[in-house]
Order: sequence, then structure tokens, then C-alpha cells
Amino acid sequence: MLSELYPYAWNNYLDISCVLLRLLGLFLLAPAFNHRSIPAVIKVVLAFSLALALYPVVRPYLTPFPNDLYGIIALAVRETLIGFFLGFSIHLAVESIHTAAQFIGFQMGFGVGGLMDPQMQSSVTVLVPLYGWVVLMLFFVLNLHHELLYLFVQSFRITKGIENSFLEQGELMKLIMGMFGELFVTAVRMAAPFTLLALTSNLAVGVLNRLIPQMNVMLFSFPITILLGLIVFYLVAPELIDFIENIITGSGEKTLAILKAL
Repeated sequence: MLSELYPYAWNNYLDISCVLLRLLGLFLLAPAFNHRSIPAVIKVVLAFSLALALYPVVRPYLTPFPNDLYGIIALAVRETLIGFFLGFSIHLAVESIHTAAQFIGFQMGFGVGGLMDPQMQSSVTVLVPLYGWVVLMLFFVLNLHHELLYLFVQSFRITKGIENSFLEQGELMKLIMGMFGELFVTAVRMAAPFTLLALTSNLAVGVLNRLIPQMNVMLFSFPITILLGLIVFYLVAPELIDFIENIITGSGEKTLAILKAL
């Protein structure tokens, strides 16, 4: 029984490199797996362990291992790109949440005091790491890491017999560009309550500055804006978490759409 799952001949395991390369491509963008705090050695060991565990399941859908150097290179590039596209959709969903957090941070007045995000290697507001940890917790609480592995297994069935020229298809490029456009739309929708708050606060400060010119109202506007932003953040937190949950879970359908467009 064990020999049926794992053959004894070593040359039967050459095609397991397809599973390993696709997993490594997935780990480039998938949340939690692509975090910079995880050493590269741990990622490779985890990918190799998952490749061994999933090999009996996906073996019927694997393409024969090529004999020439050109075929091996084409196979490696193809499998890595397919794994990359597997994590692409959910990566864009996470990036839209980070962009919204950046917008909200600027609206609340946190734009002056920025932090260096070790994951993105860029200066961000203090809300971006907070939203990042919320996304990471929801990713595991909703068992989306299991769904991601399920999509990974299904990708071998969907992409069986795929040609190496799949990147030339216009439907795939159109789908990817549409997802980039949705990134900014989602970020603006998330930041909309805080944008309205900032506009209202600035309008009130402008009116008070006109009514009481002797008083430096602008001096008190920054702490008031931050306080109002925190109050709004507390009030809309349940709806905000539901919105983030819908964004993350909806990325699975987009991943399937990408796989079918390959």
C-alpha cells in the first residue's frame, strides 16, 4: 500500500519538483507564508514537506518530467508562475486592506509619525501594522490557509495539460488588470467613513477659526481629529472586520478565475 503512494524507484520522484516549485511560487505571495520574519530555510523545508505530503494526491494530474534541458527550464518557470498566480489574488486583497489603512492613517493625522514596515520595507502609518495583524488573524481563524491548500491541490486538476504560452492570453491579462483596479476601489470604500470624518472635522475647524480668530483653533484640530478617528474606528470595528473578512474570502473565487483563465 505504501509503495503505491510512494514508489521505491528514485526516478519516479522527479516530477515531485513540479509540486515543490509550485509551492515555492505560492509562498512568494501567500499571506503568513511570505512573511519576512520566517527564515528562507524554514520556507523551503515547509514547502518540501508539503510537497511530499501532497504528492500522492496530485500525482495523477502531473505532467511527465521532460528529458531535455529546455523542457526542464520551461517546466520550472511554468510551475513557479502558476504558484505565483495562486497567491496573487489574496495578496492583492491584503494589499488593498493595507492601502486602506494607509489612507485612514493619513485622514486621522498619523501621517506625520510613520513607522518602517519590515514586511514591505517602506514607511507606513501606525494603522498599517495593526490592520496587517488583523488580516493575519482572520486568515487563520477562518481556516483560509486550509482553503488555500485545497485550491493548490485543485490547481493541478484545472491546469492539467496547460501550454507554456498561457501568459500570452488576453483574458488573463484583462482579469489581472481588473483586479488591480478593484484594489484601489476597495481601499477607498474602507476609508470612506474616515474620509467623511476628516472633511467634517476640517470644515468645523475652519468655521471656528472664522468665528474665533483670536483662538488658535488649528492647534487643537490634530488631537481632536485623532480622538474622533479612534471613536469612529471603535464604532465601525465590527462592520470593518466583516468587510475585511468578505474581501479575504472573496479572493478564493478570483483565484479560481485566474486558474481557469490560464
